[in-house]
Amino acid sequence: MVTLETYIPASLSQIVKSFWCIKVAGLTDESYTENILPDGHHEIIFHLAVDNAKRGNSTTGWIKEPDSFFAGQTLTSYSLELKNNSVLYGIRFYPHTLSFLFDFPADIITNNILPLQEISAAKELRHCISEDAQDTFTNFEKALLQQYKRTDLSANKFQYINYSVGQILKNKGDIIIDPLIKSTGVSPRYFDTIFKQAVGINPKPFCNIIKLNHFISYRKNHPHRNLTECCYEANFFDQSHLIKLFQKVANQSPRKYFNDSNHINNYFSEL
Repeated sequence: MVTLETYIPASLSQIVKSFWCIKVAGLTDESYTENILPDGHHEIIFHLAVDNAKRGNSTTGWIKEPDSFFAGQTLTSYSLELKNNSVLYGIRFYPHTLSFLFDFPADIITNNILPLQEISAAKELRHCISEDAQDTFTNFEKALLQQYKRTDLSANKFQYINYSVGQILKNKGDIIIDPLIKSTGVSPRYFDTIFKQAVGINPKPFCNIIKLNHFISYRKNHPHRNLTECCYEANFFDQSHLIKLFQKVANQSPRKYFNDSNHINNYFSEL
């Protein structure tokens, strides 16, 4: 059984989307495996115990996850294997805020993970973890609030990206990029550079990921509707465009995806 507990820290609403805790327990098998889809957000992830998780695929092979790490944007899905009785905590940032808070370009962790101790401003967060989820969330909030107070978000670069990401999320990824860039008043080249530094990927694939997750969320919340109806409700031009994007990002068809168990993806498509 996979369960999720979340907390939204009001004092950090500009930079943090939520704190979460996932528990895997009561399995008949030794582990739980799920194909994890890109969702457009950065996270810091903590394992309560070491050596409880590994990620990868048949092409890249498998790696053990560190006990605490930055998880960057991914462009395609990967498999995550969690042992029975695993407990994970996460700090879920908005797509563009982690890089400003910890002052490093987000594209260095795209399709990658970075151990927490490699960023000096973040390594103390490991001490926030306890067996009690609410205590852990409180500790996260206190620690990040201090880091937040030291972060200057008044720069034009942040304002450009904050506005642009907000528009993309508001429109659920269904937005034309060129008018968005023009509305910021900066050149397309400069926009692409600062967007990639903040978000980790370019605007177009980011929009595709947000749009795909909107489709998944809509389909989950409207199980009585068929894939074609959900496709049009999510503003895909037609089903062939949806299937092509789904294969590219998820490495499987929509039909196969919805026939499998996707406990973790279902949780995070809503967060």
